[in-house]
Amino acid sequence: MSFQKKVNYNWPEGYPGGIASANPRRTVVAPQGGWRAGTNGVTIASFAWADPTDDSGQTLTNKAPSAVIPDGFILREQQGLTTQYLQDATMSIPEGFGVVMVDGGDYFALSSTDATRGQAIFANTADGSIQTAAKGSTVSGAVDTGWIVTRGAPTGQVLIMTGPLESMLSLSAASPTSSPSK
Repeated sequence: MSFQKKVNYNWPEGYPGGIASANPRRTVVAPQGGWRAGTNGVTIASFAWADPTDDSGQTLTNKAPSAVIPDGFILREQQGLTTQYLQDATMSIPEGFGVVMVDGGDYFALSSTDATRGQAIFANTADGSIQTAAKGSTVSGAVDTGWIVTRGAPTGQVLIMTGPLESMLSLSAASPTSSPSK
C-alpha cells in the first residue's frame, strides 16, 4: 500500500458505479447462474454487453459486439478485487467473477467529456466508457444508451446519470388502469 499523500476534509459525495439516490432502480435479470465477467474482465462504472459468442449467455464484455445499445451499467457492489500483490484499488472485475448489472435508476459515473444536465449518455463501443453529448446527436465510436445526465460535472468529476424510463412506462401503459368488475 502506498504512503498517504493527501487528506480530505469531507467525504466524497459518491463513487463511480455507486447508487446515487433512493429512487427506484432496476437490475438486469441475469441468466441462470448469474452474469460473469468475460475475457479480460469488465470495468465497474461502465456499460457492458452480453457476449454473443458465449453459449451460456452469462458472459459480459465492455466491448460492443456491434453498434447496439448496451445491456446495462456495471454497478459498484464491493465486487472489484485486488488481484495483484500490494495493489491499492481496482475498478475491474476479473474474468469469471460475478457481476451485477443495472438498467435503470440513479448512479454516480465519470465521463470523458464535460457533462451538463439533460445531455444524453453515450457508451464507447470499444470499452464501455461514458461520454456525453446533446440528445439526438451522434458520437463517433459510441452508442446512445438512453440514459441522461441528471446532475452534470466537468470531465473527471463524478456526475449523476439516470437510467431510461421507457421500460417502466411501457409496463405501466400495458397494465389495466381500471379495476376489474365484480
